[in-house]
Amino acid sequence: MSRTLIILLLLCNLAGCRDETGQISLPTLELNWHSDSADARQTTWNTMVGRWYGDRMDEDGERIQWITQRHADGTYQVDFRSTTARGRIENSTDLGQWGMAGPIYFGFFRGWLEGDVFTPSDPRQADNYDAYNVISLTDDLMIYDSLTTGTRYEARRVPEGFHIPDAASETRL
Repeated sequence: MSRTLIILLLLCNLAGCRDETGQISLPTLELNWHSDSADARQTTWNTMVGRWYGDRMDEDGERIQWITQRHADGTYQVDFRSTTARGRIENSTDLGQWGMAGPIYFGFFRGWLEGDVFTPSDPRQADNYDAYNVISLTDDLMIYDSLTTGTRYEARRVPEGFHIPDAASETRL
């Protein structure tokens, strides 16, 4: 019960927005995950663990590629490569914690990794917390929508040793 309450409070903080009347509205979720069994939850957790690659273009023509490595202990590392429309490349690494409750995947950004130096984030900043509605999850494909922006993401499972392809190779999965 307390875990559900925490998730609901997190969603209110992350995805809720006040309209002109001061009312908070939450996004509508398609709750197609009906199993509440511990075995089903563990299977979902185990499916999320591993190395996943995503590649998308944003509305400004910036290409964003990422590899998320989720660990069974609830920690994650995301390596990002952003390439602007003009070809400028930036790489960054985020570290944090992740979890899953029903169809909701959530992440708690804890800081950046530059080389071997970890710089912690400020846990008081609301932007350090993300929640997503998982639309589809299989052993090799995950489709999920940001509850904050509505942006749809797709990521495919990749083997250990897979790295973000360089711009010259233009490899997409």
